[in-house]
This record gives sequence, structure tokens and C-alpha cells, in this order.
Amino acid sequence: MFSFRSIFSFAGLFALGLVLTGCPKKSTVTPEEEAAAQESQKPEEKPAEAPPAEAPALEIGADYATAPALPAVRFDYMKAELNAESRAALKKNATVLKAVLKAAPSAQVRVEGHCDERGTLEYNLALGQRRANALRDYYLSFGIPRKAVKTISFGEERPVCHESTEDCWAQCRRGETSLKSDQPVKIPLSDLPAN
Repeated sequence: MFSFRSIFSFAGLFALGLVLTGCPKKSTVTPEEEAAAQESQKPEEKPAEAPPAEAPALEIGADYATAPALPAVRFDYMKAELNAESRAALKKNATVLKAVLKAAPSAQVRVEGHCDERGTLEYNLALGQRRANALRDYYLSFGIPRKAVKTISFGEERPVCHESTEDCWAQCRRGETSLKSDQPVKIPLSDLPAN
């Protein structure tokens, strides 16, 4: 059995152990240093990589839409003849259209004739059709297939500005080229000739 003497001896040894080990020392490591040490022990994380940027592309959807790669051409007042500047622009457009039709054979081309607000509705529809036909015929001369090209006259119905000034009217007298495809198509601009 235990005697008081053995209990006192045990208590004495316990007290002596506490005295010899002493109190724990204050840490001289600051919280910032401790956080840095823990951070350095973590496995190195690679920074998240941004997804690769998508190359700019000509997108052709199910509805006719103009494309920046196919700029509009302007016409003189009450005229449907192509001037030298328009022919140069259409020549570049024809090169782009050939590349588009090669990449997306189902694509359809629509050439549109537009007029300013002056003149009767009937006259402007007829003039717009002559302008659309002039664009179509010029494209055909560069080998664009006839079956791929449609024409339409919008007359004065789709103005690009609404002021009654010569500058505004000149902007409205135009021929535009738009595209559509049964299946949505994306053609990288790098695959198209520079316009």
C-alpha cells in the first residue's frame, strides 16, 4: 500500500521536475513570420493559366448579316454604275467571298441595293435593284458562282442616317454584301485574304 511517505516523495519528485523544466519560453516568432513559414511549407501552386485567346473570326449565322471584311460601296445620285473606287473595293470583296465559299460551300451571298430618301418608293426600289445587280454582275466576273449570289433592293427603307443633308444621302446610296449559312460557320480571319 501506499504510505504518506511515498505520496510525499512522489509529490516532491513531481515538483522538482516542474522546477527543472521551467516555464515555457515566450515565442519570439511573430504571427507574420509564422504565416510565412507555413506558406513556404505548402506545395508550390502554379498560377492559373488564362485560356488561350480565340483568334478573330468571320462568323456566318443563319440570318443574313454584313461582315466587316466586306465593306459597302457608294453610288452617285440616281446612278447604278460602279465607279473606280467601288470596283476596287468589290475586287477585294470578291477575293474574300471566294475564300468564304471555299471554307463554307453552303454559305450564301446576298447583295443589297440601297437608296437615299429622295424619289418615289417605286423609283427607289427599281434603282436599288439595278445597284444590287451591278454588284452581283461584278462579283460574277471574278468567278463567284451565280447560284451562291442573291440580289435584293431595299430602296430607301434601310437608311444608315436620317438627316436631310448631302453627306447623309451619300451614305445611304450604297451597295452592301451580306452572308448567311444553313449551319453556323466560323472562319478565322487569318484564313481570309487581307482586305
